[in-house]
Amino acid sequence: MPLDSRTLQNDHFPCWAEEPPVPAEGALVPGSQFHEEQWIMAAGMLSRGSSFLQVSRAMGCSRTTLWRAYYGSKDFRHRVWWERQALNREAELRLSSLRILVAEQIERLVAAGDPATVRWLADRLGLFAGLDMPATTRQAAQPDHPPAPKPAPRPEDPPAVTVPELDDDLPGALRERTPPDPRAVAAILARPEAEGPKGAYPWTVNPDDPYPSLGAGPANGRAAGPFSRRR
Repeated sequence: MPLDSRTLQNDHFPCWAEEPPVPAEGALVPGSQFHEEQWIMAAGMLSRGSSFLQVSRAMGCSRTTLWRAYYGSKDFRHRVWWERQALNREAELRLSSLRILVAEQIERLVAAGDPATVRWLADRLGLFAGLDMPATTRQAAQPDHPPAPKPAPRPEDPPAVTVPELDDDLPGALRERTPPDPRAVAAILARPEAEGPKGAYPWTVNPDDPYPSLGAGPANGRAAGPFSRRR
């Protein structure tokens, strides 16, 4: 029996399982001269930790153009947020698989009687922690009365200084530890889009090339010296 399309209309999937967010104005960067696929690629690269310099070289635009899109388009930042959420979920699944593989390898080495692995595992589990300490230290480490709890902070105490981490709780929010200077942001937004160097990097498309591709860049001429091999 085929599944009715109306069955999943009211389901609420996690953000990493949903489809990519739809831009409010139909484009990630409205009015841009660059293609939508290029901005999608830029959002994916930023979510993977690429620098703005690397992304601008891959797109063939200037870094100011990329910062202009980052500060001026909330939909672009929302796409970066969505890409990062999906990557975090995939990383969690891969780490779980790695834990299983590591546990199987440790179990195999312990079963084979590898002394180094057995000693390392015993130290990690704390099996020899009590045996290595003297008797007096062992008794001091296990007091009869638990330590008193720390006193609650008083109103006159200065507030604890906490550095906000770069978490992604708010989709489309600026992901910076300190808010940027509004004057600098206004100056960046006032700059028009500009193209970067073409064909200067292996990953940049050269529009003047009759056969454009993202293949190899300029040939390396280091071997063309006095010790190069003659044919």
